[in-house]
Amino acid sequence: MNYKNFITATYAPAGYLDENPLDQIKADIEKVKKYIKLDKIYLETYRSEVLIDREKMKAIKSLFIANGFTVSGGITTTIKKTLMGSMCFTDPENRKRLGEIAAYTAELFDEIILDDFYFTNCRCESCISAKGGRSWAAFRLALMNDISENVIIKNAKAANPRAVMIIKYPNWYDSFQANGYNLEDESKMFDEIYTGTETRDPHYTHQNLPRYLSFFLPRLMERIKPGKNGGGWYDLFECSIEDYLQQAYLTLFAKCREQMLFCFPLLANFPSYTAAAGAFYDEADLFMDKAGEPAGIACYKPYNSSGERLLHEHVGMCGIPLDPYPYYPKDAKTVFLTADTAWDSEIVGKIKQSLLDGNRVFITSGLYKKLSGCGIEDILPVEITDRKITTDRFTNSAFGQRNSGDLKSQGPVTIPHVAYNENDLWVLSSALSPYSSHPLLLCGNYGKGSLYILTIPDTPAGLYKLPAETLTLLRAEMKLHITLECCARVGLFLYDNNTFILQSFLDRPETVRVCIKKSGAELVPLTKMFPPPKKTRTGENESVFDVYLMPGRYAALMARFAD
Repeated sequence: MNYKNFITATYAPAGYLDENPLDQIKADIEKVKKYIKLDKIYLETYRSEVLIDREKMKAIKSLFIANGFTVSGGITTTIKKTLMGSMCFTDPENRKRLGEIAAYTAELFDEIILDDFYFTNCRCESCISAKGGRSWAAFRLALMNDISENVIIKNAKAANPRAVMIIKYPNWYDSFQANGYNLEDESKMFDEIYTGTETRDPHYTHQNLPRYLSFFLPRLMERIKPGKNGGGWYDLFECSIEDYLQQAYLTLFAKCREQMLFCFPLLANFPSYTAAAGAFYDEADLFMDKAGEPAGIACYKPYNSSGERLLHEHVGMCGIPLDPYPYYPKDAKTVFLTADTAWDSEIVGKIKQSLLDGNRVFITSGLYKKLSGCGIEDILPVEITDRKITTDRFTNSAFGQRNSGDLKSQGPVTIPHVAYNENDLWVLSSALSPYSSHPLLLCGNYGKGSLYILTIPDTPAGLYKLPAETLTLLRAEMKLHITLECCARVGLFLYDNNTFILQSFLDRPETVRVCIKKSGAELVPLTKMFPPPKKTRTGENESVFDVYLMPGRYAALMARFAD
């Protein structure tokens, strides 16, 4: 290993290996070495009808080993001339071919990763017939379980019982079930899993993936297969250098064991990107060992669910650190739930039990609407109406205090109007329209606990426009020991040993206020490259600091206490 805290890896696609002679590959190795220290490479045997000759692959493998690389294999299960290259997995010829490729690759390598085109979107007559009366999701989940167990794994293990089989899951996790990715079952079948952390340009690409996904998704995967989420995989497609680096930052902040930079020929052909990533890894290795295990607000993403797509990521972009679970986190003191959790038929009972245990549960307006008529009204009766308001004015009104005044957002925000019973619960934050107010954050008691209802804008990125004071109140109600007092698009990454990382997603310098919920605390940079924060106020139960962040950059800090 070149670094003490993580492994750096890359991937060589079959097309590149097929088209280039050994001398060119050797020259590319020397070029890449100038800019970044790499530990490992996955050599792809097959992609889109290109299969690397056995003797050439052995020579390539020997070349990388001679240059200090650990070497593993890779497969991309695509063919030409179909949407996304997806194979038809009901086609006997495709099944036979795929089994042969898995066996062939296992004969060459003791570890094999499947690139994230291992899904199906085929709707040919054979698939329509095999589907029958099932939904496409149900049919494809069952089909890919069969292919995984009886075609890929079975043939690879028969050829090489030592073969470690890895399935890489893509970044589009809200749609997994639609295309046959079965997180619950496949994660048990394969020896390891791997995570796509590509967010690329989050504004103009069709996926529009908030940057926080690069942290959130690998943490969810780590809970799904603890200790066996091999790494995070990102690329430079449709990326500025800043886009590229922020993917690298969050993949590492998520404590991914391997940092996969896709792909080797791109590292050779885009040296400015490669050098920037290499410089980041050099500096990050100085402090990542001081950060503990990631921590935050427990949230629940059931298997094969969808609801308010990518809402977790938008919330994370607002400085609210999330800790995702594929099962209900019943012991958590604070839980955040989106409409995804309506897939759990027992969710209302689980919410009630959390509240009776004295905990705080935050649910979105989207979840409340989905659960209407399912018993959620027995906790707090409200109505998520079909009426909408658009405004750029907000106010906070904590119980027993006056309103905080007229707060301006960074642009118009459209939200649903929520109707509630006066004095049965309390409005902590409101959106304002002429001569009327509309709940943004409601709270009411149930048993010993508190249920909060957060009204979500029609466009989730509207959360970024909310006033800093509004977001500060929301963060404070979640009762973390470290919170932010600032605008959105600043990330907070908490760890369980009082360390944390701040990440700016802004295009301007920003002073971020950090509130430690304890008096007499000090903030200490984890390395000398971060300037010491300035303490701005202290109180009986708080210590508050200003941290200056450059655009797109981060700061790693530790809270220290006198006692």
